[in-house]
Amino acid sequence: MISQIIWRGKTYPIRHKPFPHISVSSNKELHGWWPGKRECTSERLLINPYSGCSINCRFCYARSFPGWFQLFRKYGVVVVAEDFDIRVGEQLDSIDVASCGYLSPVTDPFQPVNELFRLSEKIIAQFVDRNIPIEFITKARVPEIVLEMMVENRHNFGQISILTPDENLRKILVPQGASTSDLFENLNRMSRKGIFAVVRIDPVFPFITDDKTHLQEIVVRARDCGVKHIVASVLDIPVATKYEVLDWIRENFGEKMYERYVNLYDHRIGNYLHARLDYRMMIFEYLRGLADKYKMTFALCMEYKLEGKKIEGLNQYFMSSTNCEGIDIPVYIRKGKKFYPAADCSGNCLNCTNPICGIDDLAMGKPGSKKDWKLRDYRRWSTLLE
Repeated sequence: MISQIIWRGKTYPIRHKPFPHISVSSNKELHGWWPGKRECTSERLLINPYSGCSINCRFCYARSFPGWFQLFRKYGVVVVAEDFDIRVGEQLDSIDVASCGYLSPVTDPFQPVNELFRLSEKIIAQFVDRNIPIEFITKARVPEIVLEMMVENRHNFGQISILTPDENLRKILVPQGASTSDLFENLNRMSRKGIFAVVRIDPVFPFITDDKTHLQEIVVRARDCGVKHIVASVLDIPVATKYEVLDWIRENFGEKMYERYVNLYDHRIGNYLHARLDYRMMIFEYLRGLADKYKMTFALCMEYKLEGKKIEGLNQYFMSSTNCEGIDIPVYIRKGKKFYPAADCSGNCLNCTNPICGIDDLAMGKPGSKKDWKLRDYRRWSTLLE
């Protein structure tokens, strides 16, 4: 067991409980969606207090990310952004325009390391104190204090990732995540408090979690927990970690499964390998049918196809909601110490051509529009409202 690690010429002490991690000071900023292909309809402020994830899913695409994420990939050490909640609060105080916070788009906010630092709860409090909506996505048990804070704004919501109803299989896929029963109980607890709850079957693992009776069980149990929206995807494999993911498939599911994956994943889009389009379309048609049957809305997450050299999103064929996360959240503006909705709109910025919020940049449905925003853009928009 090593007690320290040298990274980028600097030595960091490693703390091993509850999971190997180091703490670093961080100047990173809140920002919107990344440049490139985008299917996410609503604008978000992305928040990642942890680089690396002690839920420890071997298939996680974050392992292919650069910077601190490589410390986790190579050495299994999570990097904690020390006092990041304070930085978040300072950044929120520097803007008068805000979108819903997204905790977190890359690593799990309630992973085991969070039990020590509670950065996620502290960050949620920064948003709640200013009446800015915030969402979370998790494969862990949601702390009760989080739900108690989030009831204060009807636009706060949570998404729970449930990959399989089979608990033994869940332990292989999501080793340090919550039990299957706890994941469904997350949904129950949210619904009882009136917090919008989303179930994410994200990703579906070909030939491993794609049994139709199991997929239907997830949908029905989620509906019975008060869920009204489903988000789904099929596993994609980062080119950078292709061999690691495929070796993990072989170790846990055998040589024949490994060969099936090699044959299925022949579809490269950008830096990711996708399952063949016909397979994905079959899965999405089935899940969309289940959503319709049980009177739930449905959307995909980051699913694409190639039309020649052009990348096209698949939500145009399958999404039944106005926004891909199933809830309509407008941009918020500051009025005094707190923020309030800028307009009575759906928040579907990606397809907007008439920005009643007053921010022309967010009418991203116009041809050739920019779709990735930084904190400096939020500050610039703030000056336009003065």
